[in-house]
Amino acid sequence: MLARPTVAVIIPAYNARATLPVCLAAINAMSWQPDELIVFSDGSTDETDEIAREAGASVIRNEGSPKGPAHGRNEAARAARSELLLFVDADVAISQDALELLISDLMESGAKAAFGSYDDTPQSQRVTSLYANLRHHFVHQNSARDATTFWSGLGLVQREAFLEAGGFDAYKFAHPSIEDVELGARFTAAGYRIRLVPEALAKHWKDWSLWRVWHTDVVRRAYPWSCLLADGKTGGNDLNVSGAERLKAAVAVLIALGLIASLFFSAVALMGPMRTPAAKLWAISGMLGFIYLWLNRRFFAFLARRLPPTRLVIAMAMHWCYHIYAPLTYALVLLKTRLGLRGAST
Repeated sequence: MLARPTVAVIIPAYNARATLPVCLAAINAMSWQPDELIVFSDGSTDETDEIAREAGASVIRNEGSPKGPAHGRNEAARAARSELLLFVDADVAISQDALELLISDLMESGAKAAFGSYDDTPQSQRVTSLYANLRHHFVHQNSARDATTFWSGLGLVQREAFLEAGGFDAYKFAHPSIEDVELGARFTAAGYRIRLVPEALAKHWKDWSLWRVWHTDVVRRAYPWSCLLADGKTGGNDLNVSGAERLKAAVAVLIALGLIASLFFSAVALMGPMRTPAAKLWAISGMLGFIYLWLNRRFFAFLARRLPPTRLVIAMAMHWCYHIYAPLTYALVLLKTRLGLRGAST
């Protein structure tokens, strides 16, 4: 029987008094208790430090301005002495058996890292929050267990492999972004195996406004992820950049173009007796709409089981928008790359 490995739980936190108590309470209630609990307080000006210490955590404090969660995780990882590092976000409450499930899969598979998933009952009931969290849950619940990316919201990694890889890139990612995806790409390039363990669940306590969803999707995720793709630093066949997702995005963009053209030619037709292709364009747009619904039928059915009709329509519209701005962001990155207007992965 394999010996039980030692584990350090690492939580980067900045002014996290609203969610950190729930996060720490969930960790202290786990069936497999960690050997170390470390909170990196990233220039917090609220009660984050006191909350962490009262819950039994060691606090590493950055006294200056915030340097980002990538920096915080790296500092805590260097201070830890355990064999495994479990990264948990300060706005996440992990399930009682999450750590045990991740460790079991890691030991059985021989992987160097493993990560879990949000559950399907997020704390915030705002429709924009429900959409963002349920999308994340659905993708992680329906992706291959052998992954080429990583997720630091609930992610386990061997400390030695993490340090050998250089940790998270805190220079490129001074703000919450895709530092975990980039780390996963480096792990994969080094020949390390990464596992997705969808049974290891965590409840997200973040409240997403529409602006926050769109800003995070475009600025913090789609743009830097597109840079990695353009520079060949990730294969782009995992999670929400799979081939199926690209097809859905292509159809979504065609629908948008068809609707714009239909509206334009309908307006032209009102101005005079000239013949326009407006009717055909409306028909084509409608046909593409049905194709888009069919391509997303499993996700939309999943949403329909959890959302009332009005919220379902809003979530579906948000998903269509997501499938439009994600490829447009990638196209912008490719254009800037061709024109030499950006450096590697920036």
